[in-house]
Amino acid sequence: MRGRTYYQYYTNVIYSTPEHCLSWHGKIARNPNAFAPATTGCVHRIIAFPHKDLAYHREQERLMHAIAQAELRRRELFATATRMLDDDPDQAVELFSQAAQIEVYIPELEELAVNKEAALTANPDVREQLGKIFYQAYSDKFGRPRYERLPERMRLAREQAGLARIKELFFS
Repeated sequence: MRGRTYYQYYTNVIYSTPEHCLSWHGKIARNPNAFAPATTGCVHRIIAFPHKDLAYHREQERLMHAIAQAELRRRELFATATRMLDDDPDQAVELFSQAAQIEVYIPELEELAVNKEAALTANPDVREQLGKIFYQAYSDKFGRPRYERLPERMRLAREQAGLARIKELFFS
């Protein structure tokens, strides 16, 4: 086994990452060509590592798989909540809350505000509830390790810009 090289697939886990790419996130192979070719919208890297680091990368694989699964769950919750917003706003708010605890993305909130404008306008209490949920979750996310790696000023600027946008979308 000495001298053997392994490869691990890394993709950027965000709202627009194709499901196919999420399914590969963290996978390990002995041949870099074992991974499916990248699809449109799939930003990824394949990292080489030696056999002696295999145990570490197996643990990373487990964690990365969990992150990809959480993103898929978040998408399911968000999509279901969006569909339910017109007919069962209380349940939709609960599902949006669950999705927001996983992650919040401004482009999705913008799309929600446009596509469900009538429902949100007709029910200002729900709009405000969602605004509070998204505002808090968006602020909280910048304390996670993924975001702590950003330079402080950049992280703060992103957080402030996102919070300002959430205010525009749900509190005006």
